[in-house]
Amino acid sequence: MAIDKKKLKTTLFAVLRIVISAGILVFLFKTQFKNFSEITDFFKHSNVKTWFIIISLITYWVGISLLVLRWQILLKTQRIKATFGFLFGSYLVGYFFNNFLPTSIGGDVYRIYDTSKLKHSSGMKAASIVLMERTTGIVSSIIYLFFALAIGFVKNSNVELKFGRWDISNHLLIILIVVFFAISIVVTLIMLFPDAFRLNILFRKLKFLHKWEDKLKQVYDTFKSFRKFKLILLITIVLSLILQFAFTLNYSFAGMGFGITGLSILSYIFIVQLCGILSMIPISIGGIGVREGIFVVLVGALGGEKNIAAIVSIAILIMILIPGVAGGIIYAFRPYIDKKRAAALAADPDSVLK
Repeated sequence: MAIDKKKLKTTLFAVLRIVISAGILVFLFKTQFKNFSEITDFFKHSNVKTWFIIISLITYWVGISLLVLRWQILLKTQRIKATFGFLFGSYLVGYFFNNFLPTSIGGDVYRIYDTSKLKHSSGMKAASIVLMERTTGIVSSIIYLFFALAIGFVKNSNVELKFGRWDISNHLLIILIVVFFAISIVVTLIMLFPDAFRLNILFRKLKFLHKWEDKLKQVYDTFKSFRKFKLILLITIVLSLILQFAFTLNYSFAGMGFGITGLSILSYIFIVQLCGILSMIPISIGGIGVREGIFVVLVGALGGEKNIAAIVSIAILIMILIPGVAGGIIYAFRPYIDKKRAAALAADPDSVLK
């Protein structure tokens, strides 16, 4: 029996990502706590402020709602109409794929598939919109980080981290943030003005892109069309800034609830944006482990209690997994939902979900 090398490679990569996520979490707690009883003692003897935890959870769901709204706004620029409820459900299913299924089908891929079936849509158009959505999110994160640099936060905070021979100091962080900012500006310009960068000529010249020419042309045309919606793109960036602040408050309230002291909201702005960007590196399942490890290291570097930060990071992870559980339930009932939607479309041909 022949071995499917591609399937084997995918499986091995999935297993590796699971091992990395689990390994980082185990290492994190091994370095912060001697045994499990220390964690239970923390909850027995610490004054955990439940209301802050509840507010933290609320701000997280507010952030998700704003993510869905941003997606809906960008879809409308391409005459793709969908209800907020439909997109919200699709986003939750995306969380399920990201955080619970170690497959190559990520949340974005599922959302692309979901919206590609709508009227005036296609696979590449839906992918272009998700890419634009992701870009506005990254741009907003970089703006926050650049803002932190502008007021001298990194320099005044004296961030110095060492990992063996690697020394991550203020200067390296500043360079990385500036580079990220420059890249985000270039990517935004490419999306708004693809003609100026001769992308169509580039696609024709590179042989390995020939088989993708038709699909890439759809992406190219979608990017060009966004030039007509500069005000809407500005609105989506502002919306991205607001939702990123909601996620920042999510961490900040959780930190206050469990007793992290000495960190300002500006500190959390810096920490959360850096965690978000670095957790996009596809070496773990849904960024699990990487996000928590970076959070603990940065909280410690900025003067917070690392052991409490480890507990906060797990509390945030649980909050992140809750939408995934809800998404899994929605996915299980999706055939019934799709059947009901098809019946509604048949009864009302002008429905927004066409």
